[in-house]
Amino acid sequence: MALTAYTEGFEQFAAELPAEQRPARREQFGRFLAAGFPTPRIEEWHYTDLAPLSERRYSTVVESGTVPVAELLADADRLVYINGRLDRAHSTAADLHAENLATREGPDSVTALNAAFATGGLSLRLGRNERRPQPIQVLAVGVAGAAPSMVHQRHLIELGENAEATVMFQFLGQGAERLTTHVIETNLAPGARLTLYRLQDEHADATLLTRIDARLRRDSRLNAVVVDCGTGLVRHDFNVVLAEPGAEVELSGLYQPAPGGHVDNQTRIIHAAPHCRSREWFKGIIDAKARAIFVGKVVVQPGAQKTDSEQHVANLLLSRKAEVNAKPELEIYADDVKCGHGATIGDIDGNALFYLKSRGIDDATARRLLIEAFLGEIAEQVETQALREGLEVRLFEKLAHLFGKKEAA
Repeated sequence: MALTAYTEGFEQFAAELPAEQRPARREQFGRFLAAGFPTPRIEEWHYTDLAPLSERRYSTVVESGTVPVAELLADADRLVYINGRLDRAHSTAADLHAENLATREGPDSVTALNAAFATGGLSLRLGRNERRPQPIQVLAVGVAGAAPSMVHQRHLIELGENAEATVMFQFLGQGAERLTTHVIETNLAPGARLTLYRLQDEHADATLLTRIDARLRRDSRLNAVVVDCGTGLVRHDFNVVLAEPGAEVELSGLYQPAPGGHVDNQTRIIHAAPHCRSREWFKGIIDAKARAIFVGKVVVQPGAQKTDSEQHVANLLLSRKAEVNAKPELEIYADDVKCGHGATIGDIDGNALFYLKSRGIDDATARRLLIEAFLGEIAEQVETQALREGLEVRLFEKLAHLFGKKEAA
């Protein structure tokens, strides 16, 4: 019977919880059971079908593993998780870990599933004018176990008035079938500044579902960069509400699924107040039977006059077997706004390639230079040098096989 294994897993999980937490967790699990996993019949899940997960049997018993030391940033405060459990030996900021964060009702069954099973995660709360001098790295590593497993984590970021912080979430997979969900709740007080990075490099047999919900108050600012370069099935929801005048968000993204990978990015920016600004710029590189989806919606609500919003998505298809669905959306319910959006899809520019080759540059080098230029605009948005350099190495290693191609296969 569908979802039976999840019910068994929840009863085992709930038995280990403090008694006062069980009612709320059980309520959330009931919401998940009532709705089930999303299917393409739901508009927001049109391109990603999670129904097959209903028949899976995932264990809530997680195993330990080896920390990929090369991924640890030296000049950062770190929280390292192996299969959802804090690795204190490699975590330099264990005081930022909260074992049980309060769960709240979410908009879909995946969020409800996460709320029912969620274990500890980052809990960053900064007071007025407080500033973190170093970036915070949250490294979540999924390690292969004896049986398919599932891990659910919840994180909280709350910045007080004029507070500042930089937070990096990295999701890395090291094999085996796994179901992982992460929900990140973000609240910015007036004048707060948050730089947020999300990097995903999952394994082929994994399913990773992440969600970021951000609410921005007066004159606060969120700069976010999201990068997907793994395999498996990945879905990311990024939701921003510009709740008070003067709030700003800049969202940059790059998706580069490995062969056979499926990456679905869904962004929603809600202009709920006047005099707010949003900028959104996503790029995709798709090759070798990979599939990518980008749906970006900007909503200007009634009364949100003087809104300034731009959204662009550009996709580079490097194989005839690659697939991309790009859908920018704009809904405007105010009459004094400046809004624009657009989408492009294509192969490497033949004229640019010809120009470089006519200057004596060989085909492989010319392709590499053009791809580097395409990637560079997003990679440059990563201000932390060590993270940016590591990201560039990872991206170009995954694309190295393309540099010898004479034409798209």
